[in-house]
Amino acid sequence: MKPPRQHSRKVVGALTALVLVMLTGATFAGVKLIDSYGSRVDNPLAQPSVRKSQAPIPTLPDPTVTVTVPGIPDLVRLQKNELYKVGTMASVNCKESSSKPSTRAAVLQYYRTILSCLDRAWSPIVKKAGYDFQPVSLVQQVRGSKSGCTRDLAGVFYCESELAISIDWQTDVENYRDDALGTRMWMLEAVSTIYGHHIQHLTQIMTAELSREGWAKSPSERLEWNRRRQLQAGCLGGVFVGANRKSLGLTGAKYEAWEEQVKLVGDDKGARTQGSYKNNWLWIEAGFKSANPGSCNTFSAPAAKVS
Repeated sequence: MKPPRQHSRKVVGALTALVLVMLTGATFAGVKLIDSYGSRVDNPLAQPSVRKSQAPIPTLPDPTVTVTVPGIPDLVRLQKNELYKVGTMASVNCKESSSKPSTRAAVLQYYRTILSCLDRAWSPIVKKAGYDFQPVSLVQQVRGSKSGCTRDLAGVFYCESELAISIDWQTDVENYRDDALGTRMWMLEAVSTIYGHHIQHLTQIMTAELSREGWAKSPSERLEWNRRRQLQAGCLGGVFVGANRKSLGLTGAKYEAWEEQVKLVGDDKGARTQGSYKNNWLWIEAGFKSANPGSCNTFSAPAAKVS
């Protein structure tokens, strides 16, 4: 066999140098490839962003915790309202207006005088029960009108959306010509009762009652809820008149005229929305004698007393 071929030292050195050059070039190309990858691909590890130091974040106070208070059920609002716990109403020394309601201006003056008394009498009661008090305004009805608080209903009614009491001054003037004392006593009873609906609105009794009407399972049940509300308003009106009986001069013939007008309130037939004449007098007299809203809890009364 022939001996292995021997390379000269010059050849070996040249080959070694060539290999080193190739390795160096490959390494440089790899580094460029990595750098190119970092510039072309959104890779935060390849190209970390450098930012200036920011001011320290201030320490925030403890967050406010909002506690949701459970709503009060309708029946609790109706049967256990704080209004029933406020005690006897104090007299505000209310007196009738000296003007005779024989003209439009005189009718307005008469009602405004009584409304001023009602505001002063009920304000501390409502606040004591834990509710905000708001006075009512007076609105005059317009004959032939069919909208809003000015609609023609030939009587006195409460306009909840506007916190107003609407009056039919023309009917009052006409009635005054026939029966002066009786008309004044009717006006006193009517505005006191309608103001009772305002108290129901302020204490959320009205909202709860209307809710019960909405959930009623029959027309008869719905009417019963409505009668409870109407009868309570009359009782609350009686509370005011009873508390101010002395200053209003309700004795003798004047008291008899007031009682006569009160006993004309009710409906024994038809839709039965107001309650019977007997039960209307029952609740108004209860409020009148006690001068205490606690006597007006019609929503806990048996059905026979709100028929």
